[in-house]
Amino acid sequence: MQSDEPIRWATIGDSIAQGAHWTGAERDYVQLLEERVRYELNRTTDSFVRWAVSGATTPDTLGRLEPALAQSPTLVLIGVGTNDAKAGPDGLTKFADQYDTLLATLQDTGALVVAQTPTAVLRTSRYNLGDHLPAYAEAIRTVATRRKATLVDHFAHWTAAGKGWAPAEWMADPTHPSGRGHRVIARTLFESLDLFAADSACCRLLDN
Repeated sequence: MQSDEPIRWATIGDSIAQGAHWTGAERDYVQLLEERVRYELNRTTDSFVRWAVSGATTPDTLGRLEPALAQSPTLVLIGVGTNDAKAGPDGLTKFADQYDTLLATLQDTGALVVAQTPTAVLRTSRYNLGDHLPAYAEAIRTVATRRKATLVDHFAHWTAAGKGWAPAEWMADPTHPSGRGHRVIARTLFESLDLFAADSACCRLLDN
């Protein structure tokens, strides 16, 4: 962020990364990030492109990498894991391997890669996601640490705030964050990437 060179930001992943449907009329976390970077920090030559698709798993995302990488992104935010966790314990080893491939492929391009753990879910989420997500989040932490990638741990923040589950007031349904939940995601990103400032109008919005 100290560079005078434009940063090409790319987001890959699932419905949460896409900002699909469940945010209603509110902005999602990528839009809030762009507002902070391009408007408040006046990085007007930075660009944001999104390759996230609702329902995507890690193998789906790997299959969509070619057009994303054709844009030569400088920084890539990964937002997968929730849909992968539907496979439960039997799918965990495969997920860890595929996530490692995803991260390594992105790093090999020279891009800075930001790995994100998924947000937590409510007890009523389908596919027993609440039981499976902790192990999938831990797999992301392990791969990110091994690959020396920047890690933003949303899952730890959400489960701490909700006593092991997502806080209901942050959710649009048992699985997907609401507009307020996306503000929480954005704040964690800002703090993790050293973009938070108490006097920022965008950052103050995240407290509401």
